[in-house]
Amino acid sequence: MADYLNDNKIDIKLPLVGDYSGNGVNISFKAIEGKKVNFYAPVFNGIEYKMARLTGDYVDNFQNRIEQIDSDKPAFVCNCILNFLYGGLEGKVIKSFCGPITFGEIAYQLVNQTLVYVTVA
Repeated sequence: MADYLNDNKIDIKLPLVGDYSGNGVNISFKAIEGKKVNFYAPVFNGIEYKMARLTGDYVDNFQNRIEQIDSDKPAFVCNCILNFLYGGLEGKVIKSFCGPITFGEIAYQLVNQTLVYVTVA
């Protein structure tokens, strides 16, 4: 895999996206060390993975997606630190989606490059 990533000049700031029962789950690359590829989250046999593609400016895309969420102010928000590192989000306002910056875990599954929020009805 390291050869494939290097030979094809794949930007490892973009995650693998696994198809988990129809839901896309991000698995971020940590580093390529020689022939070894390290990830921030586990990959599993039997899951189909594809490389994510950048479709414009990371920060603009992130802000636009946030604006599309039809939600009142969230009660709690967690944002993955990789969004800040890779997207240049440090010091930028992300509307009402402010909260801890961390790696994410949802329902006992580690996920990366995500923003998770909770609303109370």
